[in-house]
Amino acid sequence: MASKREIVRLSGRLVGMGHDVECSVQAVKVSLPGTAEFNYARPHIYDVPPELPDGLYSLMFGGRTERVQRHCGAWIAPVA
Repeated sequence: MASKREIVRLSGRLVGMGHDVECSVQAVKVSLPGTAEFNYARPHIYDVPPELPDGLYSLMFGGRTERVQRHCGAWIAPVA
């Protein structure tokens, strides 16, 4: 059985560098074959206050937390 993929939009939260802000996340929701489980892939962060500094953040969305980095105003996700 093949996995199903769909693009979803979720509310998110960024915490780090002295900030705690709401954001929006678009990701690909991937079902795991033979289970009711799923993962999110390729999160895209948007609707972020422009004054956020570059650095490391925790991104919370869809009941999950990922480490992300803002570098020169762009988001790099996930960060190991």
